[in-house]
Amino acid sequence: MVSGRRGEKRQEQQAFALKGTMPAITMLCLKTADVSAVERQLEGHISQMPHFFLHLPILLDLAELGDDPVDLGALAGLLRKHNLVPIAVRNPTDAQRERAVAAGLGVLRTPLSRSPRQAGSGEGNTPTPGPVAGGPAPDRGAPGGATAERGAAGPARRPRDAAPAPDAVGEPPPAGLTVRQPVRSGQVIYVPHGDLVVLSPVSSGAELIANDNIHVYAPLRGRAMAGAHNNADASIFCMSLEAEFVSIAGRYLMADEIPDEHRGKPARISVQNDGLVVTRL
Repeated sequence: MVSGRRGEKRQEQQAFALKGTMPAITMLCLKTADVSAVERQLEGHISQMPHFFLHLPILLDLAELGDDPVDLGALAGLLRKHNLVPIAVRNPTDAQRERAVAAGLGVLRTPLSRSPRQAGSGEGNTPTPGPVAGGPAPDRGAPGGATAERGAAGPARRPRDAAPAPDAVGEPPPAGLTVRQPVRSGQVIYVPHGDLVVLSPVSSGAELIANDNIHVYAPLRGRAMAGAHNNADASIFCMSLEAEFVSIAGRYLMADEIPDEHRGKPARISVQNDGLVVTRL
């Protein structure tokens, strides 16, 4: 009898639970339906930071395409070929929604969704979801039309210190960025010019990207990528090295490769002999 009751309890145990949470993901904001152009630009991004993009979950935002037809099956296959993981689309038209489902993609239902008519009505400067500061993800100037943003659903908020994006003509790029508030899990801060300086803790799951140096005057628990445009002279400085991943100009160290004697202590990461070394500050 006892064994029978135990069997009944096992049968009553739930096999899974549904939770309405949104993890940090990367959003690919399509600006063209030309899949070949997307691939050319994507290859440029991946060549600079291959380990940053490895097995990255991708959300496709279709707002800027309007009614343009796009081969979502081919696009999903392209992303998988490059070891990315397409999971869903956002802001599709009815026809695009059908193509997404046929391609095995989900459809994100979010109150932030805009209709294609709104997307094409001159409101292109409306912030897209994702707590991204300091500019879009690195763009190597390759042809095509895709930009990437990382973050959970929610309006983007630029830190008070973030310099505005320069105009396309006539204004020099901003010289670095200082962030005073904590960088939380799911946030990505990218600085295309100059150093990135963070005065508060960087949480696990957050990411810092800069083309020059990264300075964190607090614990660094997330991911930090300096020298994003192959600047091997860049360094990463932090007051407490607890990072999940660090990279400079394509060289990288995973968390378990960081020497134990430097974890939790002030440190500098730099490039020496074509590899990364960690030294105490």
